[in-house]
Amino acid sequence: MRETWFHYPQCTTQQAEELMAEYQRRGVKVERNLNSDYLTWTVSARLPEGNKPPRINRRWQHRAWE
Repeated sequence: MRETWFHYPQCTTQQAEELMAEYQRRGVKVERNLNSDYLTWTVSARLPEGNKPPRINRRWQHRAWE
């Protein structure tokens, strides 16, 4: 299965540490980078991609409209 980087921008230090701990507990490769404002972090996790496209939400679609 193909893996791509998923980014969490603008995280506080506490949020970044919690995200990193959770992903590391699951065995996911994770990185943390300090943003240019020197206050917030961007956390990046390498997550697997699904083979199928996302499902269409048909909650508000009626069969007569199709």
